[in-house]
Amino acid sequence: MSQSWPNHSRTGVAQPNAHRLTPFLILASAATAAIFGFAFYGEWDRFLRLVWAQDFGTSDPIYLRDIGFYLFVLPFLNLVQISLVLLTLGGTLMLGLAYFRMGDLRFGAKRYVAADPKVLRHLIANTVLLLTAWAWGYYLDRFGLLTRSAGAVFGAGYTDVHVVLVGLWVALGATVALICVLVWVAATNAPRFAVFGIGGYLVILLAALEVIPWSFQRLIVEPNELELETPFLRHNIALTRAAYGLDKIDVRFHTTEKKLDVAQMQENQSTIDNIRIWDHRPLSQTFRQLQQIRTYYSFSDVDVDRYWINGDYRQVMLAARELSADLSGKGSSWVNRHLQYTHGYGLAMCLAADKDDQGGPVFTVEDLPPKGSPDLTVSRPEIYYGTEMTSYQIVPTGVKEFDYPEGDQNVYTSYTGHGGVLLDSFWKKALFAWHQFDMSIVLSSYLSPQSRIQLWRTVQQSVSRSAPFLKLDHDPYLVVDQGRLFWIQDAYTVADGFPYSEPTDDGFSYIRNSVKVVVDAYEGDVRFYVIDPADPVLRAYHAAFPSLFRSLDEMSPGLRQHLRYPRDLFEVQVDKFNTYHMTVPQVFYNREDVWAPPQEKFGGEAIQMEPYYVLMKLPGEDRLQFLLMTPVTPKDRDNMIAWIAARSDFPGYGEMIVYKLSKDNLILGPLQIEATIDQDTTISRQLTLWDQRGSRVTRGNLLVIPIDQSFLYVEPVFLLAVGMNIPQLKRVIVGDGNHLAMESTLAEALQVVFGERPSTPEETTEAPQAPISGPREALSKAEQALRRGDWTAFGREWERLKSLLEK
Repeated sequence: MSQSWPNHSRTGVAQPNAHRLTPFLILASAATAAIFGFAFYGEWDRFLRLVWAQDFGTSDPIYLRDIGFYLFVLPFLNLVQISLVLLTLGGTLMLGLAYFRMGDLRFGAKRYVAADPKVLRHLIANTVLLLTAWAWGYYLDRFGLLTRSAGAVFGAGYTDVHVVLVGLWVALGATVALICVLVWVAATNAPRFAVFGIGGYLVILLAALEVIPWSFQRLIVEPNELELETPFLRHNIALTRAAYGLDKIDVRFHTTEKKLDVAQMQENQSTIDNIRIWDHRPLSQTFRQLQQIRTYYSFSDVDVDRYWINGDYRQVMLAARELSADLSGKGSSWVNRHLQYTHGYGLAMCLAADKDDQGGPVFTVEDLPPKGSPDLTVSRPEIYYGTEMTSYQIVPTGVKEFDYPEGDQNVYTSYTGHGGVLLDSFWKKALFAWHQFDMSIVLSSYLSPQSRIQLWRTVQQSVSRSAPFLKLDHDPYLVVDQGRLFWIQDAYTVADGFPYSEPTDDGFSYIRNSVKVVVDAYEGDVRFYVIDPADPVLRAYHAAFPSLFRSLDEMSPGLRQHLRYPRDLFEVQVDKFNTYHMTVPQVFYNREDVWAPPQEKFGGEAIQMEPYYVLMKLPGEDRLQFLLMTPVTPKDRDNMIAWIAARSDFPGYGEMIVYKLSKDNLILGPLQIEATIDQDTTISRQLTLWDQRGSRVTRGNLLVIPIDQSFLYVEPVFLLAVGMNIPQLKRVIVGDGNHLAMESTLAEALQVVFGERPSTPEETTEAPQAPISGPREALSKAEQALRRGDWTAFGREWERLKSLLEK
């Protein structure tokens, strides 16, 4: 039944309604423009990668497109597609609402839509645009099959390739058919037929994209999953290994011997001399107590590195003495916070493998001003850029800057570098006052035309402001080079959408440590050095910002000697390799040989063992080198199945090696060694006696050190005495898988383990004692034994004392 519609264009009946809707339409259009503008503003990185896209030289196995398409082009196309869908959907809904408000669109009899033919054609035209963008989405979804998880395979599996892919083409064709139906409806003014077209369209989508794929997977694929999915499992394994650099890992088989001997230890003396006995957690507390000097300094983190000291290549532990952000009381005035207390000063550094007679660190750099080895002279110790400096500073000013304490007096200085922005005009001061919400920048009379404001003074802030497209390692570390202090920050290029690559918990499926960033602790200069020029993602950014990056050859030799394989990347790669070392599809499918990170004890609780840096010789090699390594264990078991190392020295920087252990021999893992220590009656008794005296005993991180074809296990023992806050390294536990010893030093423990001398507790076999005259004498002898560390004698005298008191 035809409808009679007034001609508003001639009668003007609806014009008042249209005028009332004009503000609404303008506001809606402005809001839409703002929303999409801000959305695309935040997606600048996708546009950057699109413009400077690079080829990987490797194609996906399904569509044979270069991997670069998925990392550089497809993300931007997906963004445009979803934006067009939202934009046309929002426009169509607003248009329909406007026509409804004006009375040109209403529900007629039997709930059919009644509309003026011109209105109907206008709405259908917008709907066609929406469906066109929607159909394009089905086309792009084909590529998305390679980056989703379904069934046994990450990426497109058997059902995806043989059924879902066909379903997407059907959905695309059905969308085109629906567009044709709507165009016919607009031409014939028969809106009721659109309802049938949409209904049929939804049925086709449900069948093609849901019902048929689900039924095929359950009835055909799952009963024959291994057979059908094997080719796709190969794609998953190969491309995940490529995305994380696992395909370049050198896998070796480590033949193990049960027992070390003295000859092997002597041949590996340089490794023994550099076994780290300090745990960074208690050492950080020791640094704060011994080297913080004043409350306005802080040590935030202890790092591990290596230096040439007196002609020897030694492993060290160091921390920057930074300015604390907490200036309490009267010290928190604006002048103190921003003009006077402006920088940290120097560092503390100690040998990782040594301790003094009192259980403290052997410092190679210490005190204020810094003193230490001639190889480690620090001529520019001021730290204006660090890891904890979150507030802005203004230097130099009319206020002298605190430099360091000297006795009862303070030494002052003025900044002479070029870090920061000159405040040489009123307008600059006003601009930064507005930016910092701090009018003191304008009002202070201490500022001069030579004053500079230093913003973003943390290392990661400085790097992120210069290159926000790089993902940063969590741990920048301090380096001494030619008397100056520098921070080295590892930076990664990451991407999601790598075909068949299983993503991490952080969402990326591709990663490379392509850039080493050096930040001058005094000047704040940030320099980016390319360490992996073959990385296509970095090549894209390099093409976009050619002046930002430098060749690694331009880095000073002194800094280059302190580059290290980053732990964040190592942990990601080890986590993936724990599963993707299985390259046989059947083994991978059954998860027959999944590895896991080992457990160790700290603070009495089992925790996941952290990868650790060591200075050692690899089996079969003669060169002492700085490595990052970790043992690995089978999943849900504690014995060691392999160990993984990454080289940090040149030549060979970045090479990863996996040493697989024989499954025929049981090699104790870290947690099993911890249990062995707990069960050793001599060690347990000594640790218990310390605890009974009120001191707190902490066993540090357990290190597994490969020595030729065997392993050495080393664990430090720290004592925190009552009333003190300085952990002392009192004992070192050493084991070789067969014997354990706990002695005052690593060397003494090694001598006991290898039978060169008896252990200290066991060697105390005193002659029969004369009758004790009384409890006082027994107590005196027990105290003497405790002071000299003779735990057997102490226990004997303590029992005699209790016996006498009971009598």
